[in-house]
Parts: sequence; structure tokens; C-alpha cells
Amino acid sequence: MTKIFRIGAAGAALVSAMGMSSVAHADNADATATAEVLEALTLDLQTGTSLDFGAMVVSGAGTVSLAADGTLDCSAADIVCTGTTGVAGFDVGGTASKAVTINLPTADVELQHTAYTPTSGGEHVIELNGLVSDAANNAAGDPEVTLDAAGDGSFNVGGTINLDGTEEAGIFTGTFNVSVEYS
Repeated sequence: MTKIFRIGAAGAALVSAMGMSSVAHADNADATATAEVLEALTLDLQTGTSLDFGAMVVSGAGTVSLAADGTLDCSAADIVCTGTTGVAGFDVGGTASKAVTINLPTADVELQHTAYTPTSGGEHVIELNGLVSDAANNAAGDPEVTLDAAGDGSFNVGGTINLDGTEEAGIFTGTFNVSVEYS
């Protein structure tokens, strides 16, 4: 009888264990994926604008600065400025109401004398640097413009030239690159 009881108890334990075993539970969830396609940015120099420091008489070293709002600082004792000045104006186009970062050169830009010859004496290069814009956050070094509801924006660029007093008389010219990207 003990034998039957043991087999019966073992069978009951086996049946009980099978009924009590846990079944693996699986679950799932959905995630949303999004992608925003922005219009390609366009950047154009406004017609008739350029970074123009005007004319100057240079008898010693100094700097001449033209702020992005068109304010000229020609306060060096050995430099006298005259003539018409102007800032470079740029138009930006893209997706409406988006912020756009303006990238200005940080390295010096060389303005070359247009008629320099090695025998003419005098300095033939003027350094342009300190380029600034009138866009928001310019003082923080992160200039940015927000495009309007039509996807348009604009900004101006000024800078500083450094003179050492030995520049040869004549016109100095050069180019600098400005780029924009969505912020």
C-alpha cells in the first residue's frame, strides 16, 4: 500500500507541477517614426552690395572697422577715411520659420593690390578679419537668422581691415565665403 501511495503522490506532484508551471508571456508596442524634409537653402549676395571700406589716406598703422549695420570706425590717428562705404548684404531662402546658422570665415582674408608689381615697392596685401553679421546671437559667435513665413531672411556682413602704413596706393580686393545651414 505504501508503494501505491508513493506512486500516487508522485503522480499528483507531477500533475500539480505541470499545472503550476509558468507560461512565457510576450508583449509588443508600436513606435512612431518621423522625418522632416526641409527645402534646400539658397544664399545670394544682394545685388549692388559688397563689403566696401571706402577710400582712406594711410600714414601709419591702424585698423578700420565697418560694423554690419554700416557704422564705420576710422579712429586710428594715422588713417583718414572718406568716400562711400557699404556692407555685404545676403538673402537666404528655405523652409518657413526655420532658424539658419550663418558661417563666416574665421581666418584672415587677403585683399590683394589689383595692380601690384614686385618693383612698385609698398605693401600689396591688406588683411581682412573680424567678420561680423547683424544676425541674432552674433555677439555669442553663433550668428543665426530665422526665416519668415515665406521662407525668406536676410543679413549683412561687416569686418575689419588692418593697415601697417606701408600699403601701396591703389585698390585692394579679395573674396570671402559665407555659408548657411539649418540650425
